[in-house]
Amino acid sequence: MAGLINSLIENIKEQTGFFNELSALSDEKKQMIIQNDVEGLRGIVKQENAIVPKALKVEKNREQIMKDIATVLNKNFDDLTFSSLAELIQAQPEHPAFVAAFENFIMALDEMKQKNDENKILIADALEYIDFNMNVIHSSMDAQPAGYGDLLDSGQEPGSFIDTRS
Repeated sequence: MAGLINSLIENIKEQTGFFNELSALSDEKKQMIIQNDVEGLRGIVKQENAIVPKALKVEKNREQIMKDIATVLNKNFDDLTFSSLAELIQAQPEHPAFVAAFENFIMALDEMKQKNDENKILIADALEYIDFNMNVIHSSMDAQPAGYGDLLDSGQEPGSFIDTRS
């Protein structure tokens, strides 16, 4: 059992590292959004897309470790959470390391979520601004400037704007 818990601790630390990397990229992404740097934003998204498959692989591994722990503890996998596992292993020497890894994991996850929420708002604001500008452009294109066309459309004869009376 200790080996499984230690594997889980290492897995959680690895996942926390991925969350920290993604969080740092979110900081960079925020600056790119503010600066309207589309190319820089593309580069960050590319970096994120390289990290996500690695994180998913580690997540699948974590799930397998949790299934193995559930089997050893004779517990239902669906009911076994990090919190419930922490309670179950309180007497084990791995408990403090597990709790510390779990707390760091939660903090990294919360930080990443907060930064993603901030970026989501910035992107929504930027899209709203673009939409507003597009509406202004379209409405200005729909309006015809006053001139001869207006007079001809009304059926009036165009007159001279220059007074030639002497």
